[in-house]
Amino acid sequence: MYRKAKLFSLVILLALFSVSLERPSSLNSSKILELVNSDRQQHGLESLELDPLLSVAAQLKAKDMIEKNYFAHISPEGLKPWYWFKVLGYNYTYAGENLAIGFSDASELEQSWMGSPQHRANILSPYYSELGLAVVPSNDSYVVVQFFGSKINRVSLRQ
Repeated sequence: MYRKAKLFSLVILLALFSVSLERPSSLNSSKILELVNSDRQQHGLESLELDPLLSVAAQLKAKDMIEKNYFAHISPEGLKPWYWFKVLGYNYTYAGENLAIGFSDASELEQSWMGSPQHRANILSPYYSELGLAVVPSNDSYVVVQFFGSKINRVSLRQ
């Protein structure tokens, strides 16, 4: 029990710290969440909730990509996106990932994702209820990680 409480405290601190690291720009987690939920509502879907645990997982994935100089869903060591969910104890029924690099404007990023069938499918999936976001500066750009999830026993097709 103590270990879980300590891990939860660490996760909350990391989430708060990561939010404070975001540079003021038109590319930030709040704006991305707003645009994602706007797209979902236009298609008759319920809004996603920002999940602090998924946001920390997204931060860890972004940090890993920057430190190891890769941009891919699977790391050079073979770690799949779901590794970051599991390492923080996010037990999911459904999960998805969108990545982006080189954007400085949230609207342009969202338009790009919505123009891609795979990214669009994640954004508009009725199976997701939560979202984790990381917008991490890297060189003269940003790395964006978007983790989608539904916790076990919390999935419902909303209509």
